[in-house]
Amino acid sequence: MITLVKASQVPKQLLLLADPDWSKVQRSLEGATIYGYQLAGKVVGVLVLKPLKPQVQEIMVVAVSPSYQHRGIARALLQTVIKSCQQATTCEQLQIGTGNSSLRQLALYQRAGFEITTVWVNYFVDNYAEPIYENGIQCKSMVRLALNVKAG
Repeated sequence: MITLVKASQVPKQLLLLADPDWSKVQRSLEGATIYGYQLAGKVVGVLVLKPLKPQVQEIMVVAVSPSYQHRGIARALLQTVIKSCQQATTCEQLQIGTGNSSLRQLALYQRAGFEITTVWVNYFVDNYAEPIYENGIQCKSMVRLALNVKAG
């Protein structure tokens, strides 16, 4: 079941799956709307949505507990937020950023309709103290994607 949750209800370890820098995670939570996927009263998936600029919302975090991954939870969270944004008068576009090495996430976002808009070269190299590796690839650049949610 997907519901709005408070930051205090989301396990820290779940949030750190999306970003290893706790201070960056905490900043992403400020002023954000947090959607939680709950099973048996436990938050096992989370999506953090934050206003970026007028009519644009940014998905700051999408994370699913490892034992619940590959079950459609992230897709369900994305679909919920897309539908909510489509119905809102204050949202015309959703944006999201992920690492160049985040292969599953890139595929998930593109299947949901997001399109790559730009690449912030060396973002993770320049902004994180320790190198990040996924899928045997160093995460160096942020791939930015956007979805225009209003028809027409």
